[in-house]
Amino acid sequence: MLDLNCLESFIVAAETLNFTDAAERRNTVQSAISNHVRKLEDETGRTLFERGRGQSMRLTPEGHALLAYARRILSLTDEALTTVKNSRFSRAIRLGTTVTLAQSVLPPVLSAFSEQEQDFQIHIHCGRSNALLDQLDAGEIDVAFMLDQGKRTERVFAESTPLVWAGCATFNPQDWTDIPLVFLTDGRDLRRHAFDALDRARRTGHIAHQSPHPVGLRAFVLAGLALTVMVKPAVTPPLKVFGPDDGLPPLATSVLSFYRHSRHNTREADVLAEILNQEVRKQSS
Repeated sequence: MLDLNCLESFIVAAETLNFTDAAERRNTVQSAISNHVRKLEDETGRTLFERGRGQSMRLTPEGHALLAYARRILSLTDEALTTVKNSRFSRAIRLGTTVTLAQSVLPPVLSAFSEQEQDFQIHIHCGRSNALLDQLDAGEIDVAFMLDQGKRTERVFAESTPLVWAGCATFNPQDWTDIPLVFLTDGRDLRRHAFDALDRARRTGHIAHQSPHPVGLRAFVLAGLALTVMVKPAVTPPLKVFGPDDGLPPLATSVLSFYRHSRHNTREADVLAEILNQEVRKQSS
């Protein structure tokens, strides 16, 4: 393992190209600088300085390579110490959720949670619902808020919520006889709900756009190019909900759930679950 003290001496020696000057800058003696450089050369098995008689000292190619790494190592060390020393948070909870829910439901929830748990930090991990459940099982996240993945012992709540048509304010469904729609590339369930509802209402629609990522889907919707289907709590400004008044049929319901790893049975997880449940109920009404 590279000694940080030796690396500091090496960096100063590389900058001054003079062991005497390096010793003065480090408030030590020349022999100490020499010993630190020699130790690094022994550990790397490479000569770091060319120091021939009558020639100016200079770094070897290996010395230049080590210098870049040495600066990065010391910079990261300083950053780590500063972060830990200045951190106000002694505890944290790892929350997994989808990108869509993180953009819509989570902001007011995080605000309410921080007011109750001021010394508690939340780390947010975004992914697809089925992948989040795998991460929860593997202990990579502590809790998960997502579309329901079935009844399990880890499920804290399952809240029914309407599915709705979502679009930007400038989109007018009545301008279209064949409604343009956008879905995630693997969004089979929402596509099925959309086309089943349109069939019942004897209206037609077509998949105008697709995206493998929720941010891409949202871009198409915000551009006014298509409608999509979301759970109602996920539709926040500038998106708006469309329905029967806009000539669109009602959709089915879905379920948002909160899961907790069996080893993370904490009061803070209970508080977060309760705030999330309340927010889903409010935004579903």
